[in-house]
Amino acid sequence: MTKPTLDTASFDAELELEQQCAASYRTTADRYRQLLDEATTPALRQYFGEMIARCEGLAREGEASD
Repeated sequence: MTKPTLDTASFDAELELEQQCAASYRTTADRYRQLLDEATTPALRQYFGEMIARCEGLAREGEASD
């Protein structure tokens, strides 16, 4: 019977992907902030604010799973 081995390369790749996803969500949130600054209607301002909060939350989730 052989001992199970731990493939650390796959864990490292998964961690790197999660970090890239978190960075991508932060970049998207920054873009929504730019759009929020330019928004002229309350509906757009609300939508962009909600999207910023969503992207930031997803980025935190990705970082928390590290």
